[in-house]
Amino acid sequence: MRDFGSIPYELITAQHNFFPAGRTTGICISAIKCLLILGLRCNFYSKEVSLSLSELEEYTGCSKPMIIKGINHLIVIGVITKLNQGKTNVKGKYLINFPSKKFTQVPYEVFNKLRHFPNKGIVPLVALKAYLVLLKFRINNTAKAEVSYAGFSRYHINQKHLGKALAVLISLQYISISTQYNEVDGVYVKSCNNYFLYYFSMTTFNKDSHKVKDIALSDEIAHSLY
Repeated sequence: MRDFGSIPYELITAQHNFFPAGRTTGICISAIKCLLILGLRCNFYSKEVSLSLSELEEYTGCSKPMIIKGINHLIVIGVITKLNQGKTNVKGKYLINFPSKKFTQVPYEVFNKLRHFPNKGIVPLVALKAYLVLLKFRINNTAKAEVSYAGFSRYHINQKHLGKALAVLISLQYISISTQYNEVDGVYVKSCNNYFLYYFSMTTFNKDSHKVKDIALSDEIAHSLY
């Protein structure tokens, strides 16, 4: 099993709000969940994946009607294409459209967590969108991302709901707020614009800067490092 899946890097842009709130809130929650699952299960090279509605229902925790609406939303905005399988229709076959060679990594542990993520309300939608932003701007080879509140708002995230949305991600152990050492006071303090993303691998080094091993970061490891 690989450590991560992939979704299009261009999914989150300042020019387009592909997952608006309002009447489409529930549909957009389903769409993001479905896309994350498709990205985690797709063939890395062909970008194709076959999943049934029942499987998507199990993996996302969404109802079948909402999954159908979420998949259709992804098709309309051009993120995925449904492939023709002839008479075989037990499973849907999809192609994730990557406009470039760039992609955003999604840690595989998310596959086991998404079904427990709330499916209703603007705060869960904002939380999922904020998570996509943090995934996009994660610093390579680290589990860290630095995004200000103004930075989030540039990607169509309402600051009014952002605090509660981040609290959802923290409580469900998708992220934590990183800490920095304050030399004046001699204590660690939270850095509001710096986030730690759980379940990414990180290379550790010994005191001589020699590579020791790669570890998959869990919440326990994260708290011991930060």
